[in-house]
Amino acid sequence: MGRPHRSAPPGSATRLMHFSGLLTLALNVAEPIAAGHYSRAAVDAVAPLLLLGWGAVGPQLLRAFHTVTRPADPAPEAEETKPAPETTLPHAPAAAQLTDPAPPVAPDSVPTPAPVAPRVTPAPTLPALKVPEPLLTEARSIAASHLAEHGTAITPAQLKTRLGIGLPMATALHAAL
Repeated sequence: MGRPHRSAPPGSATRLMHFSGLLTLALNVAEPIAAGHYSRAAVDAVAPLLLLGWGAVGPQLLRAFHTVTRPADPAPEAEETKPAPETTLPHAPAAAQLTDPAPPVAPDSVPTPAPVAPRVTPAPTLPALKVPEPLLTEARSIAASHLAEHGTAITPAQLKTRLGIGLPMATALHAAL
């Protein structure tokens, strides 16, 4: 199928990242410490320390997110197997033979839980805003000037900026235009 993926020895990239992070930390804080500005050195040390911490915690966190969000793999289809020949003991009574044998179970198969569909709740409907008539008149004049100037209709976000009002009111005004 393909040749196995070869990579650097485990830990070499981590060692390089830690070495680079510590070198960056040393270079960031050397000058402020030499000048006696310890508070500036503390501030300059924050970014390299966060990067070093993210380097240690980030892969594990991303792996955890990946396992949580990855959809369940479909169950592998069982390969067709030939039924095993029935063996009976020569001295076993006929009533002791099973008439309904249990299906063979693969030792490495693990039952997977059925995927659960996320519950989707409808977005709450906001009550219709009552648009004041003077504001509607002003919005109409702004929309007309915008159309004349740009050749396109004004958007609710642009109306919000021009009037200095909230987006819900601007949306209601836009719908009333």
